[in-house]
Amino acid sequence: MQQTNHVALARLEHIRAGALPMPPMWANLALGVGALASGAIEMTTRPEERHLNAFGGVHGGYIAAVLDTVLGLAIYTSIGPDDRHITVDLAVKLLKAPSVGVPLVATSALVHVSRSVGVSQAWLRDTAGVLYAHGTTTCNIRRADAG
Repeated sequence: MQQTNHVALARLEHIRAGALPMPPMWANLALGVGALASGAIEMTTRPEERHLNAFGGVHGGYIAAVLDTVLGLAIYTSIGPDDRHITVDLAVKLLKAPSVGVPLVATSALVHVSRSVGVSQAWLRDTAGVLYAHGTTTCNIRRADAG
């Protein structure tokens, strides 16, 4: 039941162009909108001092939130414009700790979407292609026509 949510893609395009404000959480994560397609999203980020944990490393929650964002958008761009999705499972594997200031690219891909469930996966890499984290999500989809 994959669709192309043109409303969602247009909104993301407007955010990227600065015609719409960036969601506050995206600003907190220092996210930038990259390539956009139905079911495939790319966002950029660069860990900052404010993303450090008590031990001086980039906080795993920062990485999880970055991946959660692109994972959800892969599903959101693949369902109807009035449909909603909510994360019911988020799994993140931290493979390598990024350093402050390292440019990172988060990319996601839709794995499956049905009437009630969406699944996507994402990767967090640096610009040289080094993999820092991998994530998956399962989302419940609430269809607008379900009442």
